[in-house]
Amino acid sequence: MDKNLKNTLIIFLGCFLISLFSNTLSPFITTIKNTYNVSNGVIAMLPSVVYCASFIISIFGVKFMLTFGLKRGLYLSFLFVICTSFVILLSKSFYVLLIGYFISGLACGLSSILLSTYISLLPKKYQKFSLLNACFGLGGILILPIDRFILKNKINFNYTYLVHIIALTLFLVLISRLDSISIHKTTSKHISTLTVLKNPLVLSIAIAIFFYVGAEISTTSWAGNFLERYYGLSRIDVPNILLGFWILFTLGRALGDKLLEKVGQLKFLSIAPIISSLGILILLLGKTRFQAVLGIAIIGLSISLIYPALQGYIMQHVSKEAVPAASVIVMNFNYLGAMFLTYLIGLAGGIKVTYVFIIQFFFYAYIVIIALKYLLLKPKS
Repeated sequence: MDKNLKNTLIIFLGCFLISLFSNTLSPFITTIKNTYNVSNGVIAMLPSVVYCASFIISIFGVKFMLTFGLKRGLYLSFLFVICTSFVILLSKSFYVLLIGYFISGLACGLSSILLSTYISLLPKKYQKFSLLNACFGLGGILILPIDRFILKNKINFNYTYLVHIIALTLFLVLISRLDSISIHKTTSKHISTLTVLKNPLVLSIAIAIFFYVGAEISTTSWAGNFLERYYGLSRIDVPNILLGFWILFTLGRALGDKLLEKVGQLKFLSIAPIISSLGILILLLGKTRFQAVLGIAIIGLSISLIYPALQGYIMQHVSKEAVPAASVIVMNFNYLGAMFLTYLIGLAGGIKVTYVFIIQFFFYAYIVIIALKYLLLKPKS
């Protein structure tokens, strides 16, 4: 097997396993609340703690990569995930659990940075950012039946982490098969995250990532509530429609690299947000179940490649020496969007759920404007 293909497949598997791990929490929020007898205000801290930890570790991502290198760094970060799985598995106190999830945020954030940096340093032929993100999406889909099985059979939710411990321990063996990739230590010390962020192209695309993450999370978090309130769909129908959204979303990413290569990232980014906005309009103005499904389907397919296109455009328009810093910037703005916009959109949704979708028009407008700017003007990398 070609060594770069082997490296790519291992990285994809790593992304899938990290996604499987990080997406385990959400379906168990209510279970954790009841198990540890904590208030709504306290349990609401849990997802934010994970996002905050991931953001904190992303700030030190470049330093970590320069100190340990990519291969050893990946080994350490996945070992870290295994350790935090044991903490969550054995915890008897909510606050020990909270510490465990904080550590999991650190571990997942670090692993994600290392995986995306590794793929960015492979030859361009193997830089399949869409397929990389599809592996994250696939993990999010496949963890649901596992969590559902645990809940249905009244098994302690902690035991889910036994699955992660076994899978991640086996993955450590595969990491040893990865080829080491130099990240140019002597040069990279002079290319800090702040230096790369001063590049207008990097900054403007990073802000687009910030807005995109807010749009994606607001859709996935509030669509079910919206469908129940405004379309009168039952709680049995809504999960099926949302599962359809995730399948289309992940399928779009799995098959999207060829489309991005053929159309070009900027052309795609100048069109896809407009199509997403059309899907939102159908959702907001529709009255029938068909219109609800159509709107959700359009949004799912059209937004599936926006993040990979933004991520890929940044990574492919900086020097090789600046890739580690650029990878950290992508993750920083990802986590910033998840932390701040999710909260603000939650406030808007609390006032009126339609505001969650109306706000997205402004997010998508920014992405289109930036894409057209660099499509019409030659970017200075």
